[in-house]
Amino acid sequence: MLSASILARIVVASLLTMTAFSSHFAQFNVPKMDPVDWPHKPVFVQPGSDTKVIGTGGESNDNRPLPLGVPFEIDTPLFKGKILIRFRNAKSDDPGTHDKYFEDRKRLMQTVIQGQFKRPISMSEVYVGSMFALPLAGAPPPMMTKIMDAVIRRIAPGLILDLSSTSPKVVALLAGTAQTMSIDPPGSEPDMTSPEIEENVASILGHRVATKSKRKKRLGNPKKAAGYEYDTDRVYTFHTYDDAMDYGRGTMHMPFYGEYDIKPYIGCQPLSLTAVTLGGEILYDFRVWHESLCQ
Repeated sequence: MLSASILARIVVASLLTMTAFSSHFAQFNVPKMDPVDWPHKPVFVQPGSDTKVIGTGGESNDNRPLPLGVPFEIDTPLFKGKILIRFRNAKSDDPGTHDKYFEDRKRLMQTVIQGQFKRPISMSEVYVGSMFALPLAGAPPPMMTKIMDAVIRRIAPGLILDLSSTSPKVVALLAGTAQTMSIDPPGSEPDMTSPEIEENVASILGHRVATKSKRKKRLGNPKKAAGYEYDTDRVYTFHTYDDAMDYGRGTMHMPFYGEYDIKPYIGCQPLSLTAVTLGGEILYDFRVWHESLCQ
């Protein structure tokens, strides 16, 4: 039986779902740098207002792009650590490792997040995905979105799909989304630049999440994830990759359809790589501009 505190978390999460997240995404800054000069053409990655980037020269979110292909440090209200971002079809600051990583793989992007939480927080409260400051230029009708959301939630209970509101988003629970996850004492964390990172959560979270598939199924469900917590003592590593979303081309690879250009439907605003709590606290937030978005 679920405890009263866990039940309370579930109730609060359900009440916040429709109004959460949006307060920190109401604005963005268009890059001042001419797209001709973008070092990672055709994309420009900048931090959101609540993500402090340390030691790259890209701390100002509208002047210099953040690195691609090499780790850099971040400090946010909820988390302090490092992140590595790779986009298959964008220039990298480490071309050799970039080519080796994507060779013989269908993957189109990769992110590795590694660091420590600043306060304990339930795994049912931290979501990751894409969020938008403005309505989509080609959003589906609200009723269609509700139908899509209902169908997808049967498969992925933790997914929030909202394409027709004034602050669109597609997010899912971080602990149930990462392809691999590792929880380690400080100093024993895996090398985040390794092509593959081993799953390592069972010793901390228990036998019910002893494998990748068990962990993703259980921690992708908000009701079950409410029984688990991120602590402040250990280093968390989240390794995520995707073979559907191509940030370098601004397209999505869809089953039975092929490559679909999503840029015309986004409008003049960036894509995002974002992890955020239901209450709006930022784990990390990066805006990904494509050179053709505002043409």
